Amino acid sequence: MNKKEINKIVNQYYPLISKDYNCNAKIELHKNIYERLSGEKGMNGEVCAHGEYDWNKNKIYLYTSRLYNEEDVIRSLIHECVHSTQSKLLFDIYYEFGYNYDTHPYEVKARNAEENWKEYQLKEFDEWMNSLGEKNGYTNY
Repeated sequence: MNKKEINKIVNQYYPLISKDYNCNAKIELHKNIYERLSGEKGMNGEVCAHGEYDWNKNKIYLYTSRLYNEEDVIRSLIHECVHSTQSKLLFDIYYEFGYNYDTHPYEVKARNAEENWKEYQLKEFDEWMNSLGEKNGYTNY
């Protein structure tokens, strides 16, 4: 997917997701974490996440090289919005105590929340149908 396609999905679903998770983070798109951190175009590495939440800047970084479809974008937004509600201090402490990405309680919670990604497609459809109904004099479809 290209940045334009990803931005369209972000603009469509992030308002719904951010409302549900009380997340007001700004969204930035980057090819991958290596390019973002180095500032060098074309920089690559072995492992790349779909997204990342930065507690200090209150930003969600989405990595376009790992987002292949609408589901990936919605899941990433949910995942990072969940992190925005969690304590950075506890996030770091869990890793210090030996948890890894697969066992870290905050990561488990964020991955579990991702499973609700289809609900946002339904909410988007409901809002579209209701707005269509209002234009035609109906209150709900």
